[in-house]
Amino acid sequence: MIDDTQDLRASVRDLITGWGFVPTCDSWLRSYDPEFSREMGRRGLLGITWPKEVGGGGRPGIARLVVTEEILRTGAPVAGHWIAERQIGPSLLRYGSEVAKSRYVPGIASGELVFCLGMSETEAGSDLASVRTTATRVAGGWRIAGRKIWTSQAHHATHAYVLARTDKSGVKHEGLSEFIVDMQADGVEVRPILDLAGEHHFNEVTFDDVFVDDDHVLGEIGNGWTQVTSQLSLERGGIERVMSTYPLLAAARDELAASPEGQASAMAVGRVYARLAALRAMAVRVALDIDAGGSPVTDAAVQKDLGTAFEKAVVEFAREVTPVEPDPDGEGLAALLAGGILSSPGFTIRGGTSEVLKTLVSRGAPALLTEIRRQRGEVGSAADEMLDGQAGEPEDQAELRASMAEVGWLRVSVDEAVGGEGGELSDAAEIIEALGRAAVSAPVAESIAATRALARAGRTGLDALGLVTVAGGGDATIVDGVISGSIPRVPWGREAAHVLVSAVSQGEQVWALVPADAGAWTPGRNLAGEPRDTFTLDGAAVDVVFADAATDAELALFRAVASIGALETACAQSYEHITTREQFGRPLLKFQAVAGLFAELLSEFVLARVAVAEAVAAVGAGRADAGSRVAAARAVLDTAATLGARSAHQLHAAMGITREHPLHLSTRRIWAWRDEAGTAAAWQRGLGLELLAKDEDAVWAWITAEETR
Repeated sequence: MIDDTQDLRASVRDLITGWGFVPTCDSWLRSYDPEFSREMGRRGLLGITWPKEVGGGGRPGIARLVVTEEILRTGAPVAGHWIAERQIGPSLLRYGSEVAKSRYVPGIASGELVFCLGMSETEAGSDLASVRTTATRVAGGWRIAGRKIWTSQAHHATHAYVLARTDKSGVKHEGLSEFIVDMQADGVEVRPILDLAGEHHFNEVTFDDVFVDDDHVLGEIGNGWTQVTSQLSLERGGIERVMSTYPLLAAARDELAASPEGQASAMAVGRVYARLAALRAMAVRVALDIDAGGSPVTDAAVQKDLGTAFEKAVVEFAREVTPVEPDPDGEGLAALLAGGILSSPGFTIRGGTSEVLKTLVSRGAPALLTEIRRQRGEVGSAADEMLDGQAGEPEDQAELRASMAEVGWLRVSVDEAVGGEGGELSDAAEIIEALGRAAVSAPVAESIAATRALARAGRTGLDALGLVTVAGGGDATIVDGVISGSIPRVPWGREAAHVLVSAVSQGEQVWALVPADAGAWTPGRNLAGEPRDTFTLDGAAVDVVFADAATDAELALFRAVASIGALETACAQSYEHITTREQFGRPLLKFQAVAGLFAELLSEFVLARVAVAEAVAAVGAGRADAGSRVAAARAVLDTAATLGARSAHQLHAAMGITREHPLHLSTRRIWAWRDEAGTAAAWQRGLGLELLAKDEDAVWAWITAEETR
């Protein structure tokens, strides 16, 4: 019995270490070894979430995710059991007859049975509702006739899942049913199809009047469309939609780590691994949702769309940062690169093309945005209520800013014993996100970051300091208790009572608390119109000096949190616009190009939201990886902010490029904040350097956050 995640990982690693295979990209489709699948079954690694009475492990979905990612990390040969264990077993458990369940589920869990999927047809393409394969009622069962194509592993399969039309009288989404077909039955013919690499895993399967008895119907006759859309969450939302090219990514990183020139690619390394970590965290959320009985169709579509695009991006990353040429007959990185290139066209097609997935995402937007609103805590909801209708330019919000000190927002998450308001870091994050969502500019993030730093340094009486802001990135130095230098782009400097200044003292980077009137201020502003002033000090005395490595990261995190709020508003405004604005007699959303563009905006927002939530959790818990999680969040957010603002304006067209429409109140803030508290490039490079200094096992532990739990 495997008791916890670490033991589960150890069991998988023990199997892999003792098995001789050549790592490949896309191994869950291309690498077939039936004995490896049977050994996984013997070790209890298949059907790990299924009930024990049918041969399963009785564990939660996160256990299967752990097994899957450990297997795919190495490019192990798993194609023999993949489709059966991922989709057919859960479908049988949910919809199968007692006869079918008892006959097939234990065989899948043992790795003895191999299934293929009979869904796609040449005429139907990605429109599964247009299938032409028919199932006709006969005595004791059904006769199936038709053709399925691109049927992976059909030449190895013992059985097939087949989607067929049982009623032609209604609309195309009705009258579909699901069947289990014995591949050895009379009338089944398999024709091989070679892929771009010259490999045989695709097939065309013809069903010529093949008999299937009633016990082999899945679910209800005519309910196939409802069932298959639920099942597609299992196919689309798994970690495998992210990791097909992980062996290539790991090999490329190893090449860079061993090369003297590798550090030149640190920014690219940081960017690609930050995105992988966010996609992995999203896969965990989908697994937990399914465990809870949900059917996360939209979330799974988001993950599959972004994940398969990432798998392709890994190929280009490896091409760009390493000097290795692809060689299908080579070894190591060269062979993996060749395999990645030749397999990558299929990533964004199988399981639903990117275009189909974007349509699903755009259709699911109302429910997704509603669920995001529902997940807000009490603090965030209360902040939303207070800020409702307050959006505007920073110069018009002075009175509102003053009220934030009165309600205690400037000291949230700071211990009451030292003059704070108490609460958790997550409470502060909810307030800051609400400010971004409401397009309200106020120095809440700066004051919280500064007072948290002062509290860590042992300073008390923080409630008497007034507004404190943070000044970093200048050339300030401290000599004999006196500070001099110039710090540019200080947020809200002219409104602050005190400034926490980053300076160098005796060769060490420290922070110093300085009264705001101890120096001269030169006004400045950012793209959102918020004050970003230059603070010049010439011999001001300081008495509070301390080192604190967390302040920069916390302020950077708060910028990301605020940006998430602004992105949410841009998404909501864009959705309202494209559903109410009409062109050629129909809403803009009905145009596929518009729906696709909006889906990209929403998907990038969702992924960035996950990355930022991971960083908030890490910083709030004081984890050792907090700084790197903030760096990863900033890297993912940079893509979301850039693409999101651009897409929102494209969707609004001419209306969005004027100040008559409120969109600019969000997008100007997004543009301003994405490069404040450290540029995206700096955070990506820092993360990349950290990951290049680790070995592969340590990098993997960072991706999965296992070293912190």
